[in-house]
Amino acid sequence: MTELFGQSVEEVFRQHLGIQTQPCKSRPKGKGYMAAIPFSYEGRAQEAILWIQAKTLKKTAEVLLFEENPDEETLKDLCAELANFVVGHAKMAASDRQIACEMGTPRFLGHGPLPAGTRRLLFKIEGRCMALTLKGSDGDHAS
Repeated sequence: MTELFGQSVEEVFRQHLGIQTQPCKSRPKGKGYMAAIPFSYEGRAQEAILWIQAKTLKKTAEVLLFEENPDEETLKDLCAELANFVVGHAKMAASDRQIACEMGTPRFLGHGPLPAGTRRLLFKIEGRCMALTLKGSDGDHAS
């Protein structure tokens, strides 16, 4: 499932937003916007946490919403919607592979440092890192 999430992030940003992603090699520092969305596949409860820096989120707002200076509420909503978009895309890819997958409603978690987790996908978008942390019901990872 981790592979599907990596593919999903790349495709959502490239195909739907026109933004290229690259690998990010080091854990990003500083604060970012965070949103979580529960999902399950093959009966295993999981959670995906999207962490994204403000400048990258604002770039996304320019592309999706045609807003150069979005307000704070818009950025919070957009963070949750991006998590929904990425997990929804992964759910469709899982379905194409005959993998049963369900997802819940995203929720904005706030601002802060990248959450701890051992299973993390890092992407660089226009020089800034974005992360997707996957947490499972059987520990701090997803397979």
